[in-house]
Amino acid sequence: LFCLLSFQYCCFIFHFAGQATEEESKLSRTIMRYWTNFAKNGNPNSEDLVHWPQYDRDENYLEIDLMQKASKKLKEGKMEFWVQLTKQMMKEK
Repeated sequence: LFCLLSFQYCCFIFHFAGQATEEESKLSRTIMRYWTNFAKNGNPNSEDLVHWPQYDRDENYLEIDLMQKASKKLKEGKMEFWVQLTKQMMKEK
């Protein structure tokens, strides 16, 4: 809820100041539709929005930018570093 209020407040400031581009205003409306859907029925998705996949073992998520898209394994590259480091440390023991 804090993020929702914070995000709406920021969008209001940008809109009021006239600094938001049309793309940013469209993104703001899209995010508000996801949040509204989630508040209404517990599911952010609707037929007119890019599907927001449920996060699970496959690490699916919605990439939120000017254009939304479903992706997976956001931190895979960073996690690989820690996995390899842990393996190396275990061998050295």
